[in-house]
Amino acid sequence: MRKGIQSLVDATKELWKAGGIRSLFAGNGLNVVKIMPESAIKFGAYEASKRAFARLEGHDDTKKIRPTFQFLSGGLGGMVAQCFVYPVDTLKFRMQCELVQGGVQGNKLIAETARKMWQSAGVLAFFRGLPLGLVGMFPYAAIDLSTFEYLKQGLLARKARQDKCHEDDVPLSNFTTGAIGAFSGALGASFVYPLNVLRTRLQAQGTVLHPTTYNGIIDVTRTTYRTEGFRGFYKGITPNMLKVAPAVSISYIVYENAKRFLGLK
Repeated sequence: MRKGIQSLVDATKELWKAGGIRSLFAGNGLNVVKIMPESAIKFGAYEASKRAFARLEGHDDTKKIRPTFQFLSGGLGGMVAQCFVYPVDTLKFRMQCELVQGGVQGNKLIAETARKMWQSAGVLAFFRGLPLGLVGMFPYAAIDLSTFEYLKQGLLARKARQDKCHEDDVPLSNFTTGAIGAFSGALGASFVYPLNVLRTRLQAQGTVLHPTTYNGIIDVTRTTYRTEGFRGFYKGITPNMLKVAPAVSISYIVYENAKRFLGLK
């Protein structure tokens, strides 16, 4: 853990040298553009999948579907969203890897990165690592969403028994929602992190900071293990957890409050 934190500190120093505080937010504009439709599509597809599985079971209550269907609904929601936003995700990663001291920044960096990607492999450059991304996204979203739902329903049921009321009448505080959201998100992210590392390396290959190129999934897996060993598959997990936990926590707070505001169950 200490080594991971030290690596994070060293990486922060290098980024600061490369471009000051702006380098710490490289690609953030694209990330905001990506996260809005991604979250909407993920939660929308998730709820649609739950309704479909509920009808398959012969009822309309999405809270009562089998745990297996709950798990599948989460995975499907994540995969659908991933397909739609993957080109922007790839562009964001490559843009972050192209940032060097004294180089172009802002919109010029976005345009320059996109141009290089198009020249290297056309439209396929924007979808490098997509199969691996989908393989990793399914279990991540499935674990994240199903764990959140399981913990939420468990807490609501317990509180309802204590207060002797219906579960729909039990309020769940933003703090509790955020806490279980952070846990479920961190659990899902840690489970699929090795796949995320490989996907990111495929997306970033050939850039200034990652000049190594790979022939595909098998090649990047072999190269990572040969040069870095097993620990290479978990490189960067500390900053990833520091990002995922609060980000997912906030998204669930907004999601649950939006559902209550709109009168949705």
